[in-house]
Amino acid sequence: MNNKQDKCEILIIGAGIIGLAIGAELSRKGREVIVLESENKTIQHASSHNSEVIHSGIYYKNDSLKAKFCVEGNALLYEYCTKHGIDYRRSGKFIVANNDQELSAIEKLQLNAKENEIEDTRILSNKELLTLEPNLIAEYALLIESTGIIDSHSFALSLEAEIENNGNHIITSSPVTSGRYNGNEWELTIHGDNSYIIRSDIVINASGFNSIDLAKKFGVENLPQITYIKGHYYKYHGKNPFNRLIYPLPEEHGLGVHTSSDMENSLRFGPDAEVVSKIDYRFDSSKERFSKFTDSIGKYFKGFDSNLLKEDFCGIRSRIGATHKSSDFSVLFQRDHDLEGFVNISGIESPGLTSSLSIAKYVAEDL
Repeated sequence: MNNKQDKCEILIIGAGIIGLAIGAELSRKGREVIVLESENKTIQHASSHNSEVIHSGIYYKNDSLKAKFCVEGNALLYEYCTKHGIDYRRSGKFIVANNDQELSAIEKLQLNAKENEIEDTRILSNKELLTLEPNLIAEYALLIESTGIIDSHSFALSLEAEIENNGNHIITSSPVTSGRYNGNEWELTIHGDNSYIIRSDIVINASGFNSIDLAKKFGVENLPQITYIKGHYYKYHGKNPFNRLIYPLPEEHGLGVHTSSDMENSLRFGPDAEVVSKIDYRFDSSKERFSKFTDSIGKYFKGFDSNLLKEDFCGIRSRIGATHKSSDFSVLFQRDHDLEGFVNISGIESPGLTSSLSIAKYVAEDL
């Protein structure tokens, strides 16, 4: 496509997992779509700096968008992976408890799961756990069978292929700097290698970290405030002794230092959760951070060798809400902000990957 083309039916800002999922969904419906990405490649931020976990929806309030999209998205994602040959592993996960207070906490999580219509959960005792996970230290654990791992990069490539095979386009190195509605259509200013203007009937802002700031430039008011949460991951350079993902109880800003894996069954720990003021992927390798990781891991990993734990990578998520428990996604349409043909999506942190196909379906049905 020639970048100078100046008109499209639907413009999507941001080629992370959410933007690509929406683009693929609309492409299947025969809509004309262009996806604009400021970076020189797709999925360069939160979409590629995460645990690659397919979440169940167990943590989220029943009436929240996170609960709605995660529970529905879980099933849609497994179905998509099977249909399109994307590698995944439906491993299940344990949330561990080691005393009566923690047992009460996982019992509450199980009740929340039932409210969210997640039925594949049960609480196991130490004797049962020793049979299933002999290297796990836990008196009790809540098993969630629908949790898994996905090859998120292959998933993204599949979504890209759907967009392009349906005659639509993804244009990288094209940062959108502003936009205005002229009474008939939107005019977006692009400042990349060459500056130009693209006109569109509908604009979907799925620009991740930049979503709130960019929405303000489009004239959206009363937007939620974003908090940036930085998470560090360490990789374990030893054999993965677990068959399932292992999680401690959730903390104020995250799900605790948990295990994650990949299709090669390597073992990773993280993320921790630290409120930051800017996007910075540098790894903070302080002794204090390392000690917090090793102390947490040692509580549930029998035979853990801290000498095999090495720095891996960082991720940053944008959150709406003061804590992990109180946070939610934001998807705003014309009825919310009174701007014709404009959809604003923000605060897409975990479980954004799991929720992506459900969010795409939700947005497409409203257009």
